[in-house]
Amino acid sequence: MISLPVVLAFAGVMFGIGLYGVLGQTNTIMVIMGVELMLGASMLNVVGFLRYTHPDATSGSFFVLVLMTLMAVEAAVGFALVVSAFRHSRTAEVDDLTELRG
Repeated sequence: MISLPVVLAFAGVMFGIGLYGVLGQTNTIMVIMGVELMLGASMLNVVGFLRYTHPDATSGSFFVLVLMTLMAVEAAVGFALVVSAFRHSRTAEVDDLTELRG
């Protein structure tokens, strides 16, 4: 079994990469991918803490499954908005998509 500090360190690195993707990138797709990485890191923390505190409980796995479903829905809606904005303005840069009128 992997120890808790290793899981937390990996989740911290993952969260840092996701934060860089959100704050440092100008492409909308990269920003959405950064948000997904940050959510994945938070789910990894949840699983790590629940396995460390309650090794036999399965409720954490169900919670993470629900969170993964919400992540998929968030990604689908985000990518649909990006595709719609790209069709309208022919760019996927965050700075150019300040106007979201139809």
